[in-house]
Amino acid sequence: MRSFFVTYKNPLTVIIVLIIMGTTSRGSCEISAFMNWDANIDLSQQRIESRIAQIRNSLPPDLQITVEKMNPSILPVIGYTLETNSNSRTPIDMKQIALYTIKPFLSQVQGVAEVRIIGGKQKEYWLTLNPQKMSTLGITPDLLSNALAQTNFIQSNGYLSDYRLLYLTVTDATVHSLEDLQNLIVSNNGKRIVQLKDIAEVKINEGVEYTKINANGRAGLLVAIIKQPNTNLISLSADMNKKVEELKKILPSGVTIKPYYKQADFVHDSVRSVTDSLWIGLVLAIIVAIIFLRSLKASATILI
Repeated sequence: MRSFFVTYKNPLTVIIVLIIMGTTSRGSCEISAFMNWDANIDLSQQRIESRIAQIRNSLPPDLQITVEKMNPSILPVIGYTLETNSNSRTPIDMKQIALYTIKPFLSQVQGVAEVRIIGGKQKEYWLTLNPQKMSTLGITPDLLSNALAQTNFIQSNGYLSDYRLLYLTVTDATVHSLEDLQNLIVSNNGKRIVQLKDIAEVKINEGVEYTKINANGRAGLLVAIIKQPNTNLISLSADMNKKVEELKKILPSGVTIKPYYKQADFVHDSVRSVTDSLWIGLVLAIIVAIIFLRSLKASATILI
């Protein structure tokens, strides 16, 4: 992690000092810019985006950059652990359940901005090429790379009109299983069709992950709930509890989801603490009034 200071002047000759800190991890880099307390955050965000746009052409074409203002709403307010007691379910299966069952289901709750999945293993297809077969069939690495790049996509083809009806056509070339990838056509010269399984061995392996999650002594996943900025935390927590109870009914056997962090509990504890303080103060005031006045009737009259 590196940090340094940057100063510049705006058109109003006001010097703004930034503390820039960067953290680099596998496949991503997070850069945090800390402004002065009197700085206009919205204006600073626009200036940063403008500077990034100026150097955009010199950056790699596949690089994605997003600029967001830091606010408490981007931090999780509810956290769940996803666990399984079945040895037949792999980390890949748990990741698939979290991404395609739990995440869409919990996103339906009003006030949820994002459902973030942390941990698990990403499903990957690994190819082991056979150079001898590739040479015999005349398949080059570039030809194979182009064939793989032209698959696993969904593309809209436009509209087709039929009298008073209008149809939207879509090309679905997504890979859903290992068999689909093995049957991928790499070359078709009119004489012979070469499929991927003819020149390579295809396997499903776990992706390399550098974040390991353990829950109750077993490997698990974390489900983090991010709320929208103007959403009431107490209402969101209550609605999420009801939604999780519905979710438990559709989860596969042996898969459980449990809460480990609820920000609403701290709010409830704070309110309860204030209420307890008021009651304690009231009791102490009654006791002091009785001691000094030495009359229960007079003390009750004053307190009423």
